[in-house]
Amino acid sequence: MNTPLPTRPTTTPHRARTRPRTRTRPRTNCLPLAGLLVAVATVLGACAQSPAAPHEFAGYEREPTPTVGDASLPAVTPDGASTLFQFKAESDHLLLVYFGYTSCPDVCPTTLFDARSAIKNLEDDADRVTLAMATVDPEVDTPEVLHGYVTTFVDDAVALRTEDDNQLRAAASAFGAEYGREEVDGESQPFHTGALYAVSDQGQLLLTWPFGVKAPEIRADLEVLLDQIDAQNTGTTP
Repeated sequence: MNTPLPTRPTTTPHRARTRPRTRTRPRTNCLPLAGLLVAVATVLGACAQSPAAPHEFAGYEREPTPTVGDASLPAVTPDGASTLFQFKAESDHLLLVYFGYTSCPDVCPTTLFDARSAIKNLEDDADRVTLAMATVDPEVDTPEVLHGYVTTFVDDAVALRTEDDNQLRAAASAFGAEYGREEVDGESQPFHTGALYAVSDQGQLLLTWPFGVKAPEIRADLEVLLDQIDAQNTGTTP
């Protein structure tokens, strides 16, 4: 009886290597050193010559640029004394303007806190930005209440108040701001535009930040606006 021959396995068994494969001449994809240095220098030179991307404002600009410098409201102190305040920044400065009221539960304190943080983080340029708040609820916001409220956010903030609705509405309209009263749960409450405005020393409305723009974005916009002011004064490009 013949013994059958063993059949070949259908799969090849794994075989351990007894020695690693080696190459007698290593392969390289690198450029020669001199060429590599030239390539790096070229890239760095191109980067150094590339202009920086223009800043994209978080606030929006209006065309044509509105002028609000002719509008004014009384600036009040806690004792009720007042002086007429025009909506113009000091020379080489910026003015931030806000229309709101002191009992506002959310929009007003949020916006004023963001304005405060943005101004503070300008560091050396912080004293070049003034904050002014005009109340749309003068019956409740007495001079003492209003002044105390706005200066809790910024020490030298300006409190603007008038009981003459025509005067207040003319000032608000210059900025495109609206205000009034509405019934909420059976009670009459103020409503108002929640925007924050930046005004130049020429009384031009440079930027409008809608409610919700955060402090770092406002600060970045303020830095660019101040750089533009400095560039105009020196005749250079910011």
